[in-house]
Amino acid sequence: MENKFIDLHCHSTLKPFSKSFSRKSTQGINTLDINFKRSIWYKTHIKLFKKVLNALITLTKFTQADFTSAIEGGAKILMVSVDPMERELILSKNKTKQRKTGKFIKNLVQGIGQKRINYLYNLDNYFEDLQKNIHFLKQLENEHKSINGKSSTYKIVDSYEDIDLQTENTIYIVLTIEGGHALRSSLYKGISTIENQAKIFDNISKLKHTGSIPTPFFVSLAHHFPNGLCGHAKSLTGIASLAYNQEENADLGLLPLGRKVIDLLLKNINEKRIYIDLKHMNLKSRKEFYDYLETPRYANEDIPIIVSHGATNYLPWPSQPDNEINFYKEEIVKIAGSGGIFGVQLDARRLRKMKYGSKRRGIRNDVDIKGLYKKAFFVWRQIEVLALLIYKAKNEQMGFERIDPWGFQVVGSDFDGIVDPLDGYWTYSEMPLLQEYLIKQANAFLRTKTAKKLPDYNQLKAISIVNKFLFDNANRFLMKYLTR
Repeated sequence: MENKFIDLHCHSTLKPFSKSFSRKSTQGINTLDINFKRSIWYKTHIKLFKKVLNALITLTKFTQADFTSAIEGGAKILMVSVDPMERELILSKNKTKQRKTGKFIKNLVQGIGQKRINYLYNLDNYFEDLQKNIHFLKQLENEHKSINGKSSTYKIVDSYEDIDLQTENTIYIVLTIEGGHALRSSLYKGISTIENQAKIFDNISKLKHTGSIPTPFFVSLAHHFPNGLCGHAKSLTGIASLAYNQEENADLGLLPLGRKVIDLLLKNINEKRIYIDLKHMNLKSRKEFYDYLETPRYANEDIPIIVSHGATNYLPWPSQPDNEINFYKEEIVKIAGSGGIFGVQLDARRLRKMKYGSKRRGIRNDVDIKGLYKKAFFVWRQIEVLALLIYKAKNEQMGFERIDPWGFQVVGSDFDGIVDPLDGYWTYSEMPLLQEYLIKQANAFLRTKTAKKLPDYNQLKAISIVNKFLFDNANRFLMKYLTR
């Protein structure tokens, strides 16, 4: 069984790029020497206490999406988010919360370094930092590093034509951006000025037309805090949720500037289209985006709806829009119906929220000593319910006849972001292990009454379903939409 996967969303550069700020002489400089934490190839050897701390504070202080772990786990294509961290993460507007904020920042420092924190504190040009992040990644492109005795490298691409999956130990990198703040050359307080809005439009043009920078595949408009484009969903949990107020402008929908940005990103006349990622939008903004795609401007355009990393709550959407970050049943149908793609986030905080099924399904005689089977269930049930929603749509709606219920779920790990990984599946190195246990979960599902009622039950194979999730679905999607 071949171990290979594609990840729709990760933050491979966040930790090493941040660690490069530890000295002025190394700021923004990547290195092949894996003894330095500023190397994209640097892999943390995870000790037990780091795993315990991760469970307690939901911040990963160890690397997850470093390229050494990626090679070990069988990564073929990674969509690497190169956005700058929002400045608000190191600030607290509420003095009564500064103590809790301090705890969060202390933990953040151990992940990215105090010097990077200091830099972000004075940052007033996100787009410039975005460019530095991209340059950091480009420095070692096509440079070879020996990983476990095998010569390994990576290549940044913005067209599927440049991908050769037959090349061993090569990771293909597709750039993405998380958060519309990354398009700004000013802080949020100056977003309303005509001059600063014009800079945003110019920055989008630079992403599309600057030959030295590969064009990002997609951009999410929202992230953790207000950015003048749309309303955002509540995303921070644990210590972070106590330290920060995410309520400001969280009830807004798509703003006029946000619609202009969407139009510029999606424009594809004599230029490359940059798709929109719905992650971190609140429900009101997401609904308005779905409606916007149905207007005459876009109704006849082939625009897939993308969720780079997320989970469904398996609930019908409420009568009044809320700031729920997970996706409702109706949204899943819209995403699949558009020919879109849904990245399942490997984050326990998101995956455990849904109430569906039993994590003991298929367990016999308590053989799951390390809990790997139970933990894999949280991932599997997302794959399962996403498929079941489309089977239901095929029965009830026109236009879904050709849609494969198992054909739009992919990995969207969010590794090296603010993520709480499932115990046992800490990093990319454990992806083969996740594959093994997802196949066990798929086999357990295929023995259920629910599965046996499916119209194509006799054609379903556990290994095929899992391989679609890990590789085939994303590969097919990129083949169609990652074009020049």
